[in-house]
Amino acid sequence: MSEMSERQARKWLSEARYNRFRGACGGDHESTARFYEWHAVLSMASYGLIHHFEVLIRNAVDTTLGTDQPQAPVTSTWLLDFETLRIDGVRQVLTAMDRIERRREVTRGRVVAGLSFAFWADLFGRRYEDLWRRRLRMLFSHAEVTRKDVSIRMRRVQRFRNRIAHHDSLLDQDVPALVEDMLEIAGWIDPDARAWLEAQTGAAEIARQLSRFTELAASPA
Repeated sequence: MSEMSERQARKWLSEARYNRFRGACGGDHESTARFYEWHAVLSMASYGLIHHFEVLIRNAVDTTLGTDQPQAPVTSTWLLDFETLRIDGVRQVLTAMDRIERRREVTRGRVVAGLSFAFWADLFGRRYEDLWRRRLRMLFSHAEVTRKDVSIRMRRVQRFRNRIAHHDSLLDQDVPALVEDMLEIAGWIDPDARAWLEAQTGAAEIARQLSRFTELAASPA
């Protein structure tokens, strides 16, 4: 058996989730099943792009703020520097340190990898205006941008990331605009990074899946 019946779909997906997709397909179950499967592929492609974007951002920030700093001890790095981070940021760093597996050395790189996307988005918020002026703006050497330019896009990507991570619906999301947010930020850091994201990650697959949606919507049940 390769397809869900309507009864199975209502049970496995939940009534509310199924009905949301069914409503977008005019009430036809076969169209709903195809549409739901397409939506899952779109979500996977989008998360592939977010994966590479998030790694790019966190390493770019760490390179900028951690120049000439050691991997250990972390206490000698920007991650536990109260002149760099606010108290809630330091708390997030300490939580990430606690999560590192036992018998593994706590290094700057491992802590950076363990911090949430929200942590990186927060660094471009209003409370870090001084850090932006002193250091973070140097991260975006290929464009004249403000902290707000970056912050608005990072928050949009953060919400998009969270929706995908929790398998939420993307039906009301402007996916092409969100992809462009990530590509824009990457290009501000390094135009070659933008080109790489476009060529090597989920960006092309997202475009292909959005094209496929047009075909699905136009095809008969």
